[in-house]
Amino acid sequence: MAAFLPLIVLLVILYLVTKKLSHTRPADAPNGPGDRKLISSSSFLLRIFGSSRSYKASYYFDTESFYEVTDANTTTIPLTAITGVKRESTEVNNRSVWSVSWSINGQQKQARFLHNYTLFNRSFAVFLEAVKQANPNASVSKLTLFTL
Repeated sequence: MAAFLPLIVLLVILYLVTKKLSHTRPADAPNGPGDRKLISSSSFLLRIFGSSRSYKASYYFDTESFYEVTDANTTTIPLTAITGVKRESTEVNNRSVWSVSWSINGQQKQARFLHNYTLFNRSFAVFLEAVKQANPNASVSKLTLFTL
C-alpha cells in the first residue's frame, strides 16, 4: 500500500489541476461586445520563420466575435461562423499551436496561433466555451493539462 501512496497523491494533484483549468474567473471573460480579451501569445521564431501569415497576427475575442489583428488591419469573425477550434501536434516553447477554422459566405479560412493560457490568464479557456455556446455544431477540442 505504501508503494501506491505517491501514485495516489499524484493522481489527486492532477485531478485538482484539471478541475482548476475548467474554472474561469470573471476577469477572464469579456463583459460585452468590444471588451476584447487577448487569447494568443507571440513567438519571435514563428513571427520571423513561420510559414503562415497568421503567426504574425494577434488574436482576440469578445462575447460576439473573434478578431485577427495584424499591423495593417483587423479582421472580425462572428463566433457563430467558427466551425472548429483544435489543438495541433506542433509545439513551440512548450505551448501547443491551436487552429481556428471558420466559414463565411461559403469561404473556408483558418488561423493558427499559440494560446496564452496561464494560471493567471484563462481567457483562452473562456474563448473555447464561448465558441461552443455560439455554435453548438462547432468541433471544439477540450483544454486539459495534457493539451496545453
